[in-house]
Amino acid sequence: MSSTSLTLLFFVGSVVVSLASGCSSPYQQVGGWCIFVNVSISQNGPAPLINSWFEARELCQASQGDLVSFDDETKLHAVSEHINLNEESIGGWRYWVGAHGSNRQWQWVNNRSVNLDSNIWLPGEPSVSATMQHGRLVPADTVHGRLYLVSVDDATGFATGYICERQ
Repeated sequence: MSSTSLTLLFFVGSVVVSLASGCSSPYQQVGGWCIFVNVSISQNGPAPLINSWFEARELCQASQGDLVSFDDETKLHAVSEHINLNEESIGGWRYWVGAHGSNRQWQWVNNRSVNLDSNIWLPGEPSVSATMQHGRLVPADTVHGRLYLVSVDDATGFATGYICERQ
């Protein structure tokens, strides 16, 4: 099965939920927010098909949203739980999210500051770099059952998915 058809199957499956939740397709209501989690999967498992944060952001904007901003830790927990509950179709991968910055000056795509001391970050993150970096959500801890934010250099970064939010 191609990556397009798998994404389409997930998209079609989300339409029913989206219509019932008040979020327009392809978004689903997750903890009070309209969220769309997209994962690119090839026949051989996860494939790094989302090559850049910029590509992921364009895809979110094309669906009338933007990359998700976790300026509320409750939202991170709700999205992590949603991904864990849907593990077979969207769980276990790395996702582009709306954080970006350099030199410990980070912000979300909604222009709010990213709290660098928050526990949304994997311990030791974000890395200190003069180059622009972007946020990626990764599964790093099964004990707490949630995802963590890490910083990624554009030159080396890729993700198997992305998470969009519609206001």
